[in-house]
Amino acid sequence: MNENHWHAAYLRLASQAALKKLETPFVYHTGRDELYEIDERALNFLQQCNGTRTGGELTDEAEFVQYCLEEDILEALDRPAEIPVSVDVCDCPSLRYLELHLLHQCNLRCRHCYLGPPGAAEMPVSDAVDITRQFAENGGLRLLISGGEPLLYKHLADFLNQTRGLGIRRILFTNGTLVTPENADRLDADEIQFSMDGWKAGHERLRGEGTFDQLLRGVHAAKDAGMDISFSTMIHRGNIDEFEQMRKFIEDTGALEWGVDILTLTGSLAEHPDLCVPVETAAPLMEYAYGGGYHGASDGYACGRHLMAVMPDRQAVKCGFYRDRPLGDAAGSLAACWRRMPHIRLDELECRDCEYLQECRGGCRFRASHPLAPDPAMCRLFGVEHE
Repeated sequence: MNENHWHAAYLRLASQAALKKLETPFVYHTGRDELYEIDERALNFLQQCNGTRTGGELTDEAEFVQYCLEEDILEALDRPAEIPVSVDVCDCPSLRYLELHLLHQCNLRCRHCYLGPPGAAEMPVSDAVDITRQFAENGGLRLLISGGEPLLYKHLADFLNQTRGLGIRRILFTNGTLVTPENADRLDADEIQFSMDGWKAGHERLRGEGTFDQLLRGVHAAKDAGMDISFSTMIHRGNIDEFEQMRKFIEDTGALEWGVDILTLTGSLAEHPDLCVPVETAAPLMEYAYGGGYHGASDGYACGRHLMAVMPDRQAVKCGFYRDRPLGDAAGSLAACWRRMPHIRLDELECRDCEYLQECRGGCRFRASHPLAPDPAMCRLFGVEHE
């Protein structure tokens, strides 16, 4: 584009750009999952970019406009085309990540599932859409669509259709067995995250015979449909020698991220403790992870500073591990539930004097022996020994 073209063009906020007032103002690009910090002056300018006024009428900040055009935050139109531009405003701390469990049904009986055996609970689609809209309007960024297995949710297509264009990134969590070449291009999410818990032997040790080939079929179908994909892996007794095979495959797919974590002895895993490995074996494997989708601690606080989950019965909880400690009915008021969330400061932890605290952020509070105790997995990852 000619650098002066924007002066005469009608400036409009791009369809994948959303204005958010979190702790400070941001632009969130849902397509790239990228957050741009801006000041109040820039926020005010972008609010006026609704497609009815030319760049020359709005500003003389050429460098900023050019940057926004290059980053697909703004688009320059030859003729006016109006859209509404709003700013999603959050409480402080901001609720940026919401894990929405649409149902508890699943087509697998995984030996390690932290939620335990599948059940019949299912969220009405009207409640799922309403909670998602509340999340978006309160400054939300990433909606983590989970279950059970969300592809079993009979209203999934309707839910995805009704939540399009809300200024959030919708990430579908799946075991991959139900993603096929026939349905992949109809899964109208921004990203699909596949659970890959080993190569063939290791994966099927957790999830059952035949599931690995079904997973690979789903991954290839999603890629062929042009979808962004990512992966998550739990470290267990059957996959500790398979990480190099997984790494090569995952990198070859061009996956945006790979989350790697350690099993926690709860749910179905309580009946299969033999799958657990010592933290000194598991912790180094966590370094295979990459990508920016971490939803844990920040700003001087431990895990959960910007994350909440909603279970199929609409009850909001800190995360799925804390489903026995509800914060309230999310359909009634997601914001009210969020205000009840307890937040643990890093300087309250027993390990507050550790030199690695600002890097590990205290790790997982559920995995720790009590709310203020060190997380043994993170201690091992950073080489910290306890007496």
